[in-house]
Amino acid sequence: MAAALLAVTVQATPAQRSPSRPQAPSPRVPATQDALFSPTAVWTAHLRFTPEQWAAIRPINGAGGGSSSSADWLQGAEGHRNGWGVVNGVEFEYVHADLEFAGRTFRDVAVRYKGNGTYLSGRQAGKISFKVDLNKYVKGQKLLDLSTLNFHNMIADPGLMNETLAYRLYRDAGVHASRTAYVKVSVTIGNQPVRDHGLFALVENVDTNFIEARLKLQTGAILKPSTRNPFMDRGTAWAKYNQTYDPKTDLTEAEKQRVIEFCQFVSRADDRDFAARIGSYVDIEAFARYMAVVAWLSNPDSILERGQNYYVYLHPQTRKLYFMPWDQDHSFGNFLRTSLAPYETSNIHVPWARGVRFLERMNAVPAYRTAYLARMREFSTTLFAPTRFTAQVAELAPVVRAGLQNEPARMSAFERGVAGQTGILRFAPARTRSVVEQLGRTQ
Repeated sequence: MAAALLAVTVQATPAQRSPSRPQAPSPRVPATQDALFSPTAVWTAHLRFTPEQWAAIRPINGAGGGSSSSADWLQGAEGHRNGWGVVNGVEFEYVHADLEFAGRTFRDVAVRYKGNGTYLSGRQAGKISFKVDLNKYVKGQKLLDLSTLNFHNMIADPGLMNETLAYRLYRDAGVHASRTAYVKVSVTIGNQPVRDHGLFALVENVDTNFIEARLKLQTGAILKPSTRNPFMDRGTAWAKYNQTYDPKTDLTEAEKQRVIEFCQFVSRADDRDFAARIGSYVDIEAFARYMAVVAWLSNPDSILERGQNYYVYLHPQTRKLYFMPWDQDHSFGNFLRTSLAPYETSNIHVPWARGVRFLERMNAVPAYRTAYLARMREFSTTLFAPTRFTAQVAELAPVVRAGLQNEPARMSAFERGVAGQTGILRFAPARTRSVVEQLGRTQ
């Protein structure tokens, strides 16, 4: 099938345009990735499909869940994606299109829907997340060394700032985490009028480009675990681990064996041996920073409870594991009630659900425990200070407000968040106050 034109025009602020045709390309082209991922930028994306392509992008009925284990309940069938949507039989397929983005035209890119719970919610609202792969059909085709663009619908986030500010919090804490911007997405199907899909988050993909930008490395394994009980012994064959750790890179035999070795170590080592050697498998300081932020954000849709929405990078030189966050729309206590609720006052000393053996063992290691509590104390007077979030929300508020001009139904909930009646500005003071109180009881 011939590729249809997928025109994406880019600008720093929203502008009026004809309802029947996309706006002319902006002359302003970002020169760097940092310019592209400016948190206050609002890019404009127009997707154009033929009727056949639009029909093909709709999800197909998949194989559903691939595991009956309660720990692995969000795993898809072998070789498929993991997550709530997949378990419920939702599978996505790429379709061909052309793309104009940031002043450049890319031919024959791949576009598909993305998300799990956000897809199911977005389907009802008529606003579904997209993944655009520039490189899938034309090898070497990139934008500023980026192969993939993620448009997240923020459908579960009334304030439309959770991803932007949660990722920023991780980065400020010294954790490798995605950069973000905003993007207004519209769609044309054949000769139909342009349809505005609203304001999305442009979220940096965690892939080899991400690792090269952060660590200046072109090798190493990227994994995306999906299990409530990670790093447990599943035997000696990689086939038993593959779906659980969902590799995003082609693994060498040495990388597979390193992961298996670590899982056996977590499962079998006695307490003394575990404390003595865990530092050779996990960068303890980096993990303490990651856990301090995820625990403060009180997000159960993570390693803490659901066992998903994080990546693990196996460093090719140190052979240590580094943890990186993903899907932050449910941060800042923005999740349905679980055993970890109420989120503002959740326990910082045991912030995970019962039975997460890896976290239980880490917490018993004096070096990790000391580092974790030190970062919690440090961040409670710096990064977690409520005044920082007040300033950050104030900076983003006019950007988001302008971006919502064609989504009036979302404006009321957004304004309540900006006023501190709900969302981040209500969560942050209560959460930090609780953390400080809990830290005081450990002295």
